Amino acid sequence: MSKRIGYTELEAKVRGMIKEKRFVHSLGVVEVSRMLAERFGLSSDDAAYIGIYHDAYRYQADGTAPAYCRAHGVEVFPEEEKEPMLLHGALAAIHFPQDAEGDVPEYFQTAVRHHTLGHKEMGRYGAILYIADYMEPGRKHLDDDDRRRILSGERLEDMIITIMDMQGEYFRKEGIKSAAVSDELYRFIKDGGTL
Repeated sequence: MSKRIGYTELEAKVRGMIKEKRFVHSLGVVEVSRMLAERFGLSSDDAAYIGIYHDAYRYQADGTAPAYCRAHGVEVFPEEEKEPMLLHGALAAIHFPQDAEGDVPEYFQTAVRHHTLGHKEMGRYGAILYIADYMEPGRKHLDDDDRRRILSGERLEDMIITIMDMQGEYFRKEGIKSAAVSDELYRFIKDGGTL
């Protein structure tokens, strides 16, 4: 494959694939992703490219998604089998090279794949995307104090634990069981693992 299209072209393409509200969310994710990448010495351009694309398949993850993902060599977790919408990141990972019209590093695909449930192998760009997706400015379930609390973490891993603790509180109230792969990520970080 050749060199991929630039950010501006990818942004325009994504805009045509998702609803306007979801696109505005994606722009917010780009903003936070750039900030986090700069803070932690990573490429803000790479973080933005991943961020704008992460929800490109949000409206195409239907009942056919689990079989499609498996056919393309992507592991499907039990929670994704039950709720195929959770596979929108996996679909995006599969289609990323085609939509970018060229080479995309594997870590781009890994970050997009695991941005919803998290994964201990999602890498530093995956961590950035996970955090940005949760706390971008348009997310109404958070206030400024919540955002400051997340950003006060010294490491990306600290921020993820804060987010997962906040989610865990909500899940307990609503009687929602967290995904096994998310629990594994939580334990991995708590045991000293780094992304």
